[in-house]
Amino acid sequence: MDQAPNRWPLDAVGENDVIAVDIFGKVQWGSFVGDCLATGVASQGGTGLVIDGGIRDPQAIYEIPDFNLLCRGYDPTSMKETTLVSWNGPTRIGNATVLPGDIVMINRAGVMFIPPHLVKEVVATWEKIHTRESFIRQMLREHKYRAKEIYADEAQWREEVKADYEKWKARR
Repeated sequence: MDQAPNRWPLDAVGENDVIAVDIFGKVQWGSFVGDCLATGVASQGGTGLVIDGGIRDPQAIYEIPDFNLLCRGYDPTSMKETTLVSWNGPTRIGNATVLPGDIVMINRAGVMFIPPHLVKEVVATWEKIHTRESFIRQMLREHKYRAKEIYADEAQWREEVKADYEKWKARR
């Protein structure tokens, strides 16, 4: 039997799975994967890794198509003095509790774990924020408004800005 618990997920990962691992922030001697195991996860249909610990070969992992990675750090050492406490159960990543079945939104800047029953609300909120910020960026690029005029709560926008926003949204 394979005694390296960091290889076990390869047999269990499914389509669109994201592996979340808590190694308590351990980077040196805590590298959960390198590019070979990450490639194995991706080849089984997995879409990412969230590791509260280290990894090896970050550049090669970042080049895996349609695969996301967020980790605590990079170190060439492999895992040492770690124990598997739970498999496919609740875990913690930073200050977040992660449950099997949670939806994971991840990029290099951060990660969000969303309980399935809240996905619609979170996505709707994200779309609203994304749309508003896209408008703000465009107006700032075009020098139409100054940051103090537009980078504020919508309730504080002048009527002209509100009207431009509604027109802008209608054209999208």
